[in-house]
Amino acid sequence: MYSEILPPKSQVLISKAKIDQAINQLAQNINQDFKQKNVVFLTIMNGGMIFASALATRLNLNMEMDYLQLSRYGKNQSGGQLVWKYQPEVNMQHTHVILCDDIYDEGHTLAAAHAWCLEKGAISVSSVVLVHKDHDRTYANYKPDYIALNIPDHFIFGYGMDLEEKLRQLPEIYYIPPTQ
Repeated sequence: MYSEILPPKSQVLISKAKIDQAINQLAQNINQDFKQKNVVFLTIMNGGMIFASALATRLNLNMEMDYLQLSRYGKNQSGGQLVWKYQPEVNMQHTHVILCDDIYDEGHTLAAAHAWCLEKGAISVSSVVLVHKDHDRTYANYKPDYIALNIPDHFIFGYGMDLEEKLRQLPEIYYIPPTQ
């Protein structure tokens, strides 16, 4: 269906069915862990929007929703300087914050957002990501609390993740295999 807009040699890495199954499991775990807690659910935009929407509809929690926009990538495939584009206005004092992002790559974005939420008075801050890349390029020993899917170290796109700011809308996760 998307063959007209996919880059040449693109391949599905993770199917929609596998993504849905992983999100269902995550939601069960989060519902159990945050039952009867006052929660602020923060989506890290733009990448987290599709995953956060899917996850939020499965959460049975007393929660307020907002978003933040913090980026290192722009139109590049590797990270640069961290830039705050939008800070949420929701009151985080006396709440348990759940940060929701599309991918854990090196941890810069989540570590900065985590620290900022604590500064704003959150009781606790947990992070949930759709995808965790398997590599050793971590930052400040920050690790997400909830991970839906672990993948090899590929540049991926689809299901919220972009390729040069495009193709976030794809319902599956794609990659382009390296040429030998």
